[in-house]
Amino acid sequence: MTEYTEQTEVPVPEWIATDKQLNDACAKWSSAVYLAVDTEFVRTSTFYPKPGLIQVADDKSCALIDPLEINDWSAFRALMLCPDVVKVFHSCAEDLEVCKRIFDSVPTPLFDTQIAMALSGYGGSVGFQRAVSELLELDIPKEATRTDWLQRPLTSVQMEYATADVFYLFQIYPLLKHRLEKLGRESWVEEECARLVLAASQPDTDYSSAFQKVKSGWKLRPQEQSILQQLAIWREEEARSRDVPRNKVADDPALWNLSRFRARNRDQLYKAGLRANIIKECGKQLLQIIQRAQSLDSEEWPELLQRPLSVEDGNLMKLLKKGVVKKAEALDIPPEMLANKKTLEALIRAPENELPPLLMGWRKTEIGDALLVHLNEIRQ
Repeated sequence: MTEYTEQTEVPVPEWIATDKQLNDACAKWSSAVYLAVDTEFVRTSTFYPKPGLIQVADDKSCALIDPLEINDWSAFRALMLCPDVVKVFHSCAEDLEVCKRIFDSVPTPLFDTQIAMALSGYGGSVGFQRAVSELLELDIPKEATRTDWLQRPLTSVQMEYATADVFYLFQIYPLLKHRLEKLGRESWVEEECARLVLAASQPDTDYSSAFQKVKSGWKLRPQEQSILQQLAIWREEEARSRDVPRNKVADDPALWNLSRFRARNRDQLYKAGLRANIIKECGKQLLQIIQRAQSLDSEEWPELLQRPLSVEDGNLMKLLKKGVVKKAEALDIPPEMLANKKTLEALIRAPENELPPLLMGWRKTEIGDALLVHLNEIRQ
């Protein structure tokens, strides 16, 4: 690993705005052990993020890549997929989405410093500013966080802010890595980051499960849930093709109403809560979708959405959570990192003596097996 030496003065970055400049930089970066990477984007009224900047730092310099000017991303994509170079991000979920949008891949191997902070005793959901304060004892400004990253030229404040992110991120990584080594938790972070990469790498062309996220969908009857599934697929396709947030196409209550009352005419589309422009442009299509969904055989209906836990299972959840909190305190990590509500619910719903996927890996040893034993004891 590159030897760590703390630096405090943010350097003047290299501005990369041509394919040749990017290719030359990638050739240099390919020999690095690790790189600090960050992205800036705008997403105020669109479905997809609009990339405004990619920042990269190595042990020698920082660079700002202009995605508005680059055409050939092949060398950068290869670098982001190179197994010999660790890509260091902080709270990377949105960054991965931006990367996938730009060069259709998700960086790997990946190290997320926010996850590392949580698993090494610094608390959950630690913001980058606090991470720098905790590890480097520096206070950095955040005034450029919500600015227009698509404007050109960028302001000096934006340039310094963007550069500082990766400049300090590069310095944080070896400190966290060393702490994780001492705690014997490197593999925990590797596992968590690999899970993030896997999730972000999934193709987003199958929208058949989108209806599962519609609020109160479980209250609908089986056939109505089938209608909801088809309407949710339509909404996903429309939101992407229009590049607008889902609720600009149709919000959850509108989809629920359309499914529950099986709209048969334009008046009922209005009553369901759809926007006038959507009814004008898609009304006929929506009525056809609802009609077709009603003609499906029951064998074609989706699996019923799960109802909320019963009162008995809710009490069971509270007992399990106490065990999680106690173990989390002993490990000095956030309870939700060990086993959150979704994980505990999956355990309660799982077949007898079976752990859900979210309690496998390092969690199986630390809490999963104990939770399963505790669950069986309570149920006896």
